[in-house]
Amino acid sequence: MSVRIESISVGPLGENVYAVHSGQTAFLVDPGDESEKILDFLHRLGLTPQFIVLTHGHLDHSSGIPTLLERWQGSLPLIAIHSQDATYLGAEGEATNRKLFEGLKALPYFRHAWKSLPRPDLLLADGDSIPGTNFTVLHTPGHSAGSICLYSPNDSILISGDTLFKDGIGRTDGPDSDYRALQESLHTLSKLPPETRVYPGHGPSTTIGRELGG
Repeated sequence: MSVRIESISVGPLGENVYAVHSGQTAFLVDPGDESEKILDFLHRLGLTPQFIVLTHGHLDHSSGIPTLLERWQGSLPLIAIHSQDATYLGAEGEATNRKLFEGLKALPYFRHAWKSLPRPDLLLADGDSIPGTNFTVLHTPGHSAGSICLYSPNDSILISGDTLFKDGIGRTDGPDSDYRALQESLHTLSKLPPETRVYPGHGPSTTIGRELGG
């Protein structure tokens, strides 16, 4: 089962959106802004996603969803997120995201990006598979309580969200962040093969060996 992964950067925070084609399944990771740009990107790739997977619930990784769903209408992908970040979506989404960006002293960004977000269709847990793909969910709390990475051991690929970046890690000053938990998550990731290619939520790709090889 071969994997094809492509990315674009969107929004004022330079968030990475990933289009992944694994076997017969296509999914979109973290559509954070600029929905029309994402739609053009998918059209060029010839992909129609069956899933939207969020590595965590923060608005800069999800705010493109409402417009995407409006445009797709008849054939809607399932929205998947870890259960501990589910309150960033649905009825509680506005209050949860507002609290986050107030705490980060970034309310102007919240006002720029906020649109009512749908509730999730699929709640993920550690060890779950993205159906029809090689990708397994790794629960990596720290940046948020429900942060996840998506790992394909067969293809040596890790989509790391805001857990791990090139030359950096996710910030831990949010209301549901936990620095100690993030360090434990990074320790878990350090056990992956060093050649594993890391596709982060912001910035360029890297490898586990470069970032966590000791």
